[in-house]
Amino acid sequence: MSVSIDDFRAAMSRWTSGITVITVRHDDVTHGMVASSFAGVSTDPVTVLFCADHATRTYPLLKKSGAFVVNILAEDQAETFRVFAGQKGERDASKFEGEEVITAATGAPILAKSLAWFDCHIVAEHPGGNTHSIFVGEVVASDLGAGADHPPLVYFRRKVRRLELDDD
Repeated sequence: MSVSIDDFRAAMSRWTSGITVITVRHDDVTHGMVASSFAGVSTDPVTVLFCADHATRTYPLLKKSGAFVVNILAEDQAETFRVFAGQKGERDASKFEGEEVITAATGAPILAKSLAWFDCHIVAEHPGGNTHSIFVGEVVASDLGAGADHPPLVYFRRKVRRLELDDD
């Protein structure tokens, strides 16, 4: 028995996730894409994973560069989400216009206003169905971003949402 794509999407839309922007640089080309499919894998060695659609412009750059940065978005980065999700029509390097960017040790761009970031070398790529790959990266550097004290930007029911935090 197979699940319809619409039923799958409807059910997955109930999964609340943080929003990341995966950034990459190869030669003089920089690009980035939104990924909500992000997770920590291990602490020995420190590794993370995310999934990338083969149809994105970021995918071939990932394969060529062998490195990426995961930027966890803060609540005030909804516009950054829209740009990197392709909802505003920006392409390639223009996605970074207006963003404060730091260059990671791997050469990939770091979005400075993020909650946190992970600079990674790709250690594995696994098939994720016919259309996606699961990238595993060893974290070579990580830090909190300028937005570290802000709540995260989250994705729920196909929309960007803000998370209200209780003060502990």
